[in-house]
Amino acid sequence: MASGDQQARCATALRPGLGTVPEAVAEAMDALGAAPSLAIVQVCAPGDPLAGGRALAHAGQLLREASADCTVVGSTAHGVIGGSDSLELQPGISVWLASLPGAQLRAFRIATVPGPSGGLALTGLPELHDDDRVAVLLIDPWTLPADETIAAFTRVDGPLPVVGGFVSGGGRRGDSRLMLDGAVFDNGAVGVVLDAQAPVRAVVSQGCRPIGDAMTVTGAAGNSIATLAGAPALDRLREVISSLDSDDQALAVRGLHLGIAHDAHREGDVASDYVIRGILGVDAATGAIAVGDEVEVGAVVRLHLRDADSADADLRSMASAVGDAASGAYLFTCNGRGSAMFTTPDHDAAVLREGLRTPQVGGFFAAGEIGPVGGANHLHGFTAVVLVVDPIVVEPDVEVAREHAGNGPEALDLDAELRALLGP
Repeated sequence: MASGDQQARCATALRPGLGTVPEAVAEAMDALGAAPSLAIVQVCAPGDPLAGGRALAHAGQLLREASADCTVVGSTAHGVIGGSDSLELQPGISVWLASLPGAQLRAFRIATVPGPSGGLALTGLPELHDDDRVAVLLIDPWTLPADETIAAFTRVDGPLPVVGGFVSGGGRRGDSRLMLDGAVFDNGAVGVVLDAQAPVRAVVSQGCRPIGDAMTVTGAAGNSIATLAGAPALDRLREVISSLDSDDQALAVRGLHLGIAHDAHREGDVASDYVIRGILGVDAATGAIAVGDEVEVGAVVRLHLRDADSADADLRSMASAVGDAASGAYLFTCNGRGSAMFTTPDHDAAVLREGLRTPQVGGFFAAGEIGPVGGANHLHGFTAVVLVVDPIVVEPDVEVAREHAGNGPEALDLDAELRALLGP
C-alpha cells in the first residue's frame, strides 16, 4: 500500500470571466497541495477565439512557472466544468490538476503535412510503449482527420486506450484554440500519454438502454443495412418499436439508435456491450436503413433508446462500478448533454462528484467524445467519457465495465407514428 504522500491527488477550480486566470490557477494549486504532473485547462470564450487563446496561454505560462515539470494541455470550449459548477456559453476558465507520483507523462502535438504521394499525412504522433496506460487527446475536428488520428494510437498488441474529445470553441474552422505548455494553436491536436504508473481508468457512458432482441446483420454495404435476421431492416425496426410501451414508443419517434456489438459472437445484454450509432435515414422502397458507421454482414446489432433518464441511469451505473472513492476525475461530456438534455449544465459533474465521492471533477463540453468500448477506441456522440484518477493503481485494465438494468416493455401498436418516423 502506498503511503499518503505517494498517492495521486487532484484539484480543480472554475472561475467565471476571462480575467480570472491567475485566481483560477492559484485556487487549484493551493487545493492540490503538491507538485502537479498534469494540468488540463479549458476556456469558454463565446465568439472571441483570440481572447480564449490569450487566456489559455496565460494559464499555461503560470502553471509552468509554478511547476516546470507539469504537462499542460487545454483548449477553448462550448462550456467548462470545475468543482461544484459548470458553465455553458458563458466566459469562464476551468483548471484541473493531477499529481501522479512515479508516473511518466509524454506530451505531443499532432498536425498535418503534405503526404509523399499527395494528400495529407500526420506528424507529431507520440511513440507508444507497451506499458503505456492511456492517452488524453484533444482534437480540432476542422483541421485533423479524426478517425485516422484515433486509429494511430495502436500498438503491436492492440489499441492504447484514448480518452478525450473534439474541442468546441466554435462552429467554424479557426474558431477554436488548443494549448500545449503555454503555446497556442488554431489547428491539429494536443495531448499526453500516461505510462503504467499512472493510476487512471477510463469509462464511457453512452447513455442508452437496449430494446428488443439482438439481431445479426444478414445484408449490408458500407453504412447501409439491408436486412436484419433475414428480413428487411425497416420491418425489424417496426417489430421492435411496436412492442414497446407508449412512453418508449414516443421516445423512439424522437430518436432511435443502433448498437453495434464489439463482439460479434456475443448477444450483449447491456448497452456497454455495444458501440452506439445514430440511425441516419431509411429507404422505404427497399427497407434498408443507414447508420452512422460502417456495418459488416455478420455483425450483431441491437436497437437502443436514449433520453435523460437512461443517460442519468447509465452514468450512475458507471460511477458505481468504479468502486472505491477516487482522487478525482476529468469529464469529457457532449455539448448536447448539459442543460440541453438535463435542464442544468452541472448534471454529469454532479453525478460523478456524488458517485465517485470526490469534489475534484473537472472537464468540458465537447463536440464529440473519444473513449474505449470493448477494447477499441471510438468517436462517440451524446456521451460522457471519464478519466478516473485512483489514489494508486488498482486495476490491470483501464476500461471499466459495469452492468445495466433490463427493460420490460408492454406490447402496443404505433404503426402510423413509425411510418412517419421511418418513412421516406
